Amino acid sequence: MNIEIDSAAYGEVWASDYDQLYAGRDDSVALAKFLTDLAPGNTLLEFGVGTGRLALPLSEAGFAVTGVDASAKMLDRLRGRPGAERLRIITGDFTTVDAGGPFDLVLLAFSTLFLVPTQAGQLACLASARRHLRPGGALVVEAFVPDHSRWARGQNVSVGSLDESGVTLKLSVHDAVTQTITTQDVLVDHHGTRLRPNVLRYAWPAELDAMALASGLTPDGRWDGWDRAAFTGRSGSHVSVYRRPPGGPVDEPR
Repeated sequence: MNIEIDSAAYGEVWASDYDQLYAGRDDSVALAKFLTDLAPGNTLLEFGVGTGRLALPLSEAGFAVTGVDASAKMLDRLRGRPGAERLRIITGDFTTVDAGGPFDLVLLAFSTLFLVPTQAGQLACLASARRHLRPGGALVVEAFVPDHSRWARGQNVSVGSLDESGVTLKLSVHDAVTQTITTQDVLVDHHGTRLRPNVLRYAWPAELDAMALASGLTPDGRWDGWDRAAFTGRSGSHVSVYRRPPGGPVDEPR
């Protein structure tokens, strides 16, 4: 069972609720410090900038941020937020976009890489990140670690929220062969029933390292989170850093 999702569809479906659902998810101070420690420069390109949940506080922290997203609805919300005028905003698919540069940092946060539903597409995304980095620059990927115990016979149903105003059911189907998770959030309230579909193609940390190497990037560290806690076998997520090797010419815009 698969639901076809194009590069803009996630944002188009989730934009109206995104800020409410994920506001305050990350410690922006810890994130800014993590990124500052990686590079002496401050030019940053975020793939999947969305409503600016991370880009706006990073801009306030002194980064010169360029954000790319395929969703017009997400970017409309970003442009309406205070501080958006400080950002350079580009509508486009981050696997193929030409955002200029070169940049000191490229950021792929909150499992955004997994929204690209094929391994070939994820390789193209990593190659795009390398192309936009200056020699010695860093790609930062934040992502979850797959947990197969969540599914019974490849399926999972759970309650996301439940109160007097309504209920959110979270349904998912897992295909271990293709490493895809097809989901539906079903919202039932006084407005009726609404569906929020999504498709993820996850990659194990070791696979991500291999894809990065194939894209011309060198692994440079992995942590449990922005606070640089140690990554262990019990970690449910990771922050991984990859470097474009120093030396060599900067890629010309395509």
